[in-house]
Amino acid sequence: MKKDFTLDGDDFEVKAAEEAANNAKAETIEPSPLCKSENTVVAIPENTTGMRNADFGPFYGQGFDDITAACQRTFKKLVAESIKTNGKSLSLTTIVGYWKSGFRYFAPFLSLLHAASDERLTMADLNAETIKRFIQHLRNEPIEYGSQKNRFDGAKSLLRACHRFGLWPEVDMKTVWPANPFPNSNKRVKSQKALSKNEKRFLIKALRIEMERIVAHSEPLTGYDLTVGVLSIALSTGMNLTPILELTTDCVQPHPLKSNLRLLVSFKRRGNATHVVALRKSEEVSEMASIHLYAADAIDLIVARNAAIRADCGDSSRLLVYEGASGKYKGKPCRLAAGQLHYTIKSLVDQHQLQTDDCKPLALNVSRLRQTLLNRVWEMSGQDPLVAAKTGRHTVQTGNAHYWEAPPEAETNMRFLGEARVDELLGASSVNASDRTPVSSCKNVRYGHRAPKNGEPCQDYLGCFRCKSFVVTGDDLYRLFSFYWAALRNYDTFGGKRWTKYLKQVVRLIDEEIVPRFDATVVADQREKAKHHPHPFWQDLSMARMAI
Repeated sequence: MKKDFTLDGDDFEVKAAEEAANNAKAETIEPSPLCKSENTVVAIPENTTGMRNADFGPFYGQGFDDITAACQRTFKKLVAESIKTNGKSLSLTTIVGYWKSGFRYFAPFLSLLHAASDERLTMADLNAETIKRFIQHLRNEPIEYGSQKNRFDGAKSLLRACHRFGLWPEVDMKTVWPANPFPNSNKRVKSQKALSKNEKRFLIKALRIEMERIVAHSEPLTGYDLTVGVLSIALSTGMNLTPILELTTDCVQPHPLKSNLRLLVSFKRRGNATHVVALRKSEEVSEMASIHLYAADAIDLIVARNAAIRADCGDSSRLLVYEGASGKYKGKPCRLAAGQLHYTIKSLVDQHQLQTDDCKPLALNVSRLRQTLLNRVWEMSGQDPLVAAKTGRHTVQTGNAHYWEAPPEAETNMRFLGEARVDELLGASSVNASDRTPVSSCKNVRYGHRAPKNGEPCQDYLGCFRCKSFVVTGDDLYRLFSFYWAALRNYDTFGGKRWTKYLKQVVRLIDEEIVPRFDATVVADQREKAKHHPHPFWQDLSMARMAI
């Protein structure tokens, strides 16, 4: 049986007073499950960046202490996890990115959110709507599209780690994050441009001068000297920056078959794989400095010269270690970081007055050297995408999108300079058979605008579209459309970037400049005939590759 309880006047007043006191107490107590740590600085061991600590202190007291505390604890756990797994969980460089590109730019948004709502923010306030506002906040920032994406990715990665460590349990990870809020970011970012032949030649000359100076002495290598070694390694191997900075002293191993070769073993974190590169080895150290700049010899030199400094370092297996020359690191072992490398490369460029082809200071970095090597391999292999992709240790799609590019003169060469005298030559037979090319006709195939003028017929088949002697008649349409369909069918095998540079403009010119000058019925017939029964010369684009 349910019992009834009644309160007289005094008891009711006492009860009401107790409830009021409890409510007042609840309003004064912070409901946040996390509190500010006594030490707001998270120490970061040596890594490829110059950052050695992350200070969360300035972000406390701004109305989102719970979020700051959760991110600090998560960041600390990530660093400890990386140290414990020796970087196999996440590299320290990646974790630093969560701070530099992530929380440092997420916190100002939280400050604005707190000012707008005038309420203290907790992890429970981070929901799908909050994330959408953060994305809109980034889009309103006066920064590049790629930078917006990097800041979002950094904050997202840190918050996802908060959820993994149980500091953001009330959120549904499947609904809080929108799908691809920054689409096509890779297409908007310009890839590094390969060095021209002259730029590369002057860079190699400068590196040889520096190597001769280094080999002539016996003292330990400075940070500047290590930069010279890094550039030599990058120029010889095409390696990315982080794998170079993380090389160990035993990275060069004997080749199992050839005595003049060595194997360079490195680890690429993004691919989560160990890579092996065969390097040539000189017989004499002086040969390296004056002739070849062999990467294996540069590494051996660094190992020998800086052995004493490396012994005093916390991680004696790291290759690129030098003695600090100024500031708080003077006289102490320092690991070469990306920031220091960037600064020293500028010094080398200034000292040797390295310039671009248009006499501007050369913008030099490891990525450009990688781009230069891979483009050279691509050209020497006859534009073979499989060989070039294997050398770069990436997919063919990645090579098309970011690495392979046509020579700088291709854009100029593909401008349409032809004279399509179709109206007067349509249906005419005044052009001799000997003056026909695999694409069209020519005023003079031996002494025309782009002909060799030595009595030999011109073999520059793609040059027809940029030649003043270019002529198109009705009899040429079958061959012209055979080439047209071959160009469209072989986009993938020809290479996307190369196709865009060499053939895209030609296809457009055929559609927009040549076709409208002919009778539509004639064009339709010849187009269909060439599509289903192409001219033998244009069964594929092998001859076009030879022409290029």
